[in-house]
Amino acid sequence: MFAQLYIIYIFFLVSAVVGIPVVNLQNQTFSTDGFVSARPKCTDPKNAKYKSSICATRKTVRVSCESFDHPGTAVDTNFSCGDGESCVDIDSNDSFCADDKSAQLWDNDHKKAYACSAPVLLVPPHKSFQLAAGITTYSTNGNLIQVAELTAKYDDHFSNEYVIDTNRYTFPIKQEDYSKKLSFCFHPGSFEEVQAVASLAYVLM
Repeated sequence: MFAQLYIIYIFFLVSAVVGIPVVNLQNQTFSTDGFVSARPKCTDPKNAKYKSSICATRKTVRVSCESFDHPGTAVDTNFSCGDGESCVDIDSNDSFCADDKSAQLWDNDHKKAYACSAPVLLVPPHKSFQLAAGITTYSTNGNLIQVAELTAKYDDHFSNEYVIDTNRYTFPIKQEDYSKKLSFCFHPGSFEEVQAVASLAYVLM
């Protein structure tokens, strides 16, 4: 499925607009004409067929690959994110390395309370696409860290959908939530510092 996923840039600005096109205050515009694919790659020539991926650390994606000639036996390999990139799980089977300048990055500042990203305005994509969203949480050393809850907030209201006791949350953006401001949120469950990375992606219908 990952071949159908493409990054949407979401900017760390309250007034950012996410959709097609995506425009921020610097008048940078991104549209479906300029997809940026951040899929991790299968680096072993003998096992070059991509199957799935998952964030292993903030800088490492664990990629499951298999042989084109002998399918059915998966081999796991590590794919490293580049400088200034962080791994984000975008659905149950796929992850990518998101540019830190375009992803949402935030932390709880050692507070035991909900911590939310800056909001972005959701604009409906072209009818050929669905928007998917993902959040992944890390400790300060870059390892995955479990939090009490991961959820989203639309305008000033928390979503009724959430996950508990985990380090990743992926969800589709529903049609009724377009034209609302989306914030990604987590509840740490403790005073330990948690750093979160979130992004959106196009899913080709």
